[in-house]
Amino acid sequence: MKTLLASLLLTCIAMSPTLAQNTVDAKDILAKINRKESVTYQNATITGDLDLTNLANRREVKEGSWRGESREYLSTVEAPVSFKNCTFKGKFLAYRTDASDERKLFSRSNTVYNADFNEAVTIENCTFDDDATFKYSHFRQRAIFTGNTFRETGLFKYAQFANAADFSGSNFKGYADFKYTKFNESSAFQKAEFGRYADFKYTKFDERVDFSQARFNGPADFKYTHLPRGTRFDDARFSGSTDFKYTTLDGRKFSPNAR
Repeated sequence: MKTLLASLLLTCIAMSPTLAQNTVDAKDILAKINRKESVTYQNATITGDLDLTNLANRREVKEGSWRGESREYLSTVEAPVSFKNCTFKGKFLAYRTDASDERKLFSRSNTVYNADFNEAVTIENCTFDDDATFKYSHFRQRAIFTGNTFRETGLFKYAQFANAADFSGSNFKGYADFKYTKFNESSAFQKAEFGRYADFKYTKFDERVDFSQARFNGPADFKYTHLPRGTRFDDARFSGSTDFKYTTLDGRKFSPNAR
């Protein structure tokens, strides 16, 4: 019996670092990504801004001009990324922009920094205390964003999802921006909650999307959105204003209230 109790105690001691909420500096994560190592964290608090737009492989993809065209730089995350039950205390940046002094004096040009993801992205049951920005990002493999809490802006404007994307159960407390986003494969926002503005204007879904039991507590904008056959809004609730002008479902005019 003593031997058994001792073994159980040693097992608990060995597991405790895994079960505890560890603190990780964002710089350590960026170092792994620059080494092209898989990133896997669970029950961790991430401190500092996780800026994926300034990786070692960053390259210029577009020159700016005095006429207002932005200079653009692109970084690429080349290994799988997985965060589960984590808290991001700083910003999660796959997009950012720097307004230059020239913009103020001579032109409207600025510098844009983006990050693409070549491998699978899994972010589950995490909390973003600050902005999470993925504007223009390309997700070439599966993208899982289930059960997360976005306390500030969740920016996915112009993002492209080449594979399945899942935002089910996520809570967008701030502005949820999916304007012009493109989903090539099936996607889901089942039981997602939108606390403020949910912007799906001009969003294109090539395959079915599931909004079943989603909650829209503020304005919901689906104007000009293309919805394919198989799209579901079962038991979705709209507490704020809605705009489904020019929205189509399988090529026909659509409004959830008219189903």
